[in-house]
Amino acid sequence: MTTDELQLAPREGSSPSQRVLTLTGVLTLSTLFAFQEFAHSDQSVTLIVDMSGVPYIDSAGLGSLIAAYVSRERENRKLVLSGVSERVKTVMAVSGVLDLFAMYPSVADAQKTFAAAG
Repeated sequence: MTTDELQLAPREGSSPSQRVLTLTGVLTLSTLFAFQEFAHSDQSVTLIVDMSGVPYIDSAGLGSLIAAYVSRERENRKLVLSGVSERVKTVMAVSGVLDLFAMYPSVADAQKTFAAAG
């Protein structure tokens, strides 16, 4: 994998209403299209995006996360993040959107929180 790639690894969550999407690589203008496509087509009640393998996002990558979040909220579905690095949190904080996302230290923590959601 080059430094300008993003791998997506979707899997079922701990309950039927959940899906976990593990991202590995950078979420940037040149890599965000696969993420956008997946987020748009996924029909789970709760999408847990595991970002523990994402060392960096740029403003376009952040925009794609925000767009996915807003789209899902409009449909009464959730997008939550897990394993967000300090560097990525800094980009979110500087952009003023850190508090927009529910964040969990691990996928397991997010799954426990949303297990009763459906």
